[in-house]
Amino acid sequence: METYKFDFPLKVSPFDFIVHEVAEFPEGDNYFLYKLVKRNLNSNDPYIVGYLKSLGVRDFGYAGLKDRYALTVQNVSLDRFVGKKLIRRELGKYFALLYVGKIRHKIRTGFLKGNRFFIRHHNRLFTTFGYSLNYYDSQRLGKNVARGRRFLKEKPSKKWERVFWVNSYQSFVWNLTAFEVLKLKIEEFNRRVGFEIVKPCRVEEGKVFHIFPCSRDKNALEDLLRELTKIRIPLVGYKVKLEPPVREIVERILSKGGVTVEDFRRWRLKGDYRPLAVEVGDIKRYPLSLRFFLPKGAFATVYIKLLWLWERFR
Repeated sequence: METYKFDFPLKVSPFDFIVHEVAEFPEGDNYFLYKLVKRNLNSNDPYIVGYLKSLGVRDFGYAGLKDRYALTVQNVSLDRFVGKKLIRRELGKYFALLYVGKIRHKIRTGFLKGNRFFIRHHNRLFTTFGYSLNYYDSQRLGKNVARGRRFLKEKPSKKWERVFWVNSYQSFVWNLTAFEVLKLKIEEFNRRVGFEIVKPCRVEEGKVFHIFPCSRDKNALEDLLRELTKIRIPLVGYKVKLEPPVREIVERILSKGGVTVEDFRRWRLKGDYRPLAVEVGDIKRYPLSLRFFLPKGAFATVYIKLLWLWERFR
């Protein structure tokens, strides 16, 4: 399998990677809705949460964690009014809260529709695709995977960091499963066509890697990606049903890591299903940036890697 080292200058500056959250909220009077604008901070960073607590905020809600090394705009709910505009800066860190109005419920994941991205293209990435692989990327993986596997074997904890690490291991297992399913689907696709028009390629970024379909035929690649949107890969948990051939793939991955499904049961991780690919919407190229929309849970960095690989491979 051909291997490519990802070298696109993706996040040289936070302004290279801008994220706008898209969500809908029921009207009401129970919580205060704010736009959180941040740079070089996690959504639940102690710098943000600690300051809000000092203002008397006890209930801070958000639909998802946004990239730290980016300029992000997302919706948050507070149980207390903290003013129409609040700005904090310190040693490269920055966040602002802009008051929008009132909503009925505390913000949670279910309100999130997706995210609109503006990525600096550096006069590259001229070709776009209407679909993207739905892999987890380095923001979720990296060194968190080993920690998650270790803590999964220990006593369950409600500490946010440990739960996040265990979820990272779940994501890692999902990725490895998805890679194997993708290889099988590429073989099936080529058999239908009658020759090898698509093949798997490996893209590496540091210690994180992904398997992508490679082809010099854009239409064939687009057709395959469209087919992959119909496939759901299980995020392993004690309530998820594993059917062949996915069951054998997951069992092999877990066995190699010294983990069993019972470990997920102890942590009360039910599992879920996640599409192998997703549709990309609202695509537009500007002189400096590329705009596109992804449904919730999808990683923009994975889509950029797909576009980058097309440039390299063809």
